[in-house]
Amino acid sequence: MIEVEGWLELECPEKALEKVTSLLDHPAGRAVGLVLQVRAFVTMNDFEKALEALQNLSEFEHDQEWADLTEAWCRKRLDDLPGAVGCMERLIDRDKCSIGHFNLACYLALMGERQRALDELAIACGMDPRFRKLLEDEKDLESLHDDPSFKALLLRKRSG
Repeated sequence: MIEVEGWLELECPEKALEKVTSLLDHPAGRAVGLVLQVRAFVTMNDFEKALEALQNLSEFEHDQEWADLTEAWCRKRLDDLPGAVGCMERLIDRDKCSIGHFNLACYLALMGERQRALDELAIACGMDPRFRKLLEDEKDLESLHDDPSFKALLLRKRSG
């Protein structure tokens, strides 16, 4: 496992995939192997294979928040924004986490669902004010920049 993580840190996902096979072949190491496999495929921009590995991972105990965030990230890059939205809605229903609301806002903004995106953004920033620092630079939110509600979130960032 350490060797596979090392290859991933060195940005050599192909080598990591070669080495992860031994983990995937053993029941006790399969879940960890699948997580490492997902990370390798994401690094390689092979989002379809990453989604397949995530599907296999669903059979095991694992960090569900990471899996939902990763699945949504892959689906966005495969132009499946409704699928990405579904991942974030599932995450929020289960964990009520600020990153879920923030990412949901991004995906909704990309889909043109401005009001719902602004509502989710307000929730995320209310739960964790650190998200306000990301508002201006997050490209997924550019369609909201002219909205008074978005500007109000920015003003609270500057004054708070």
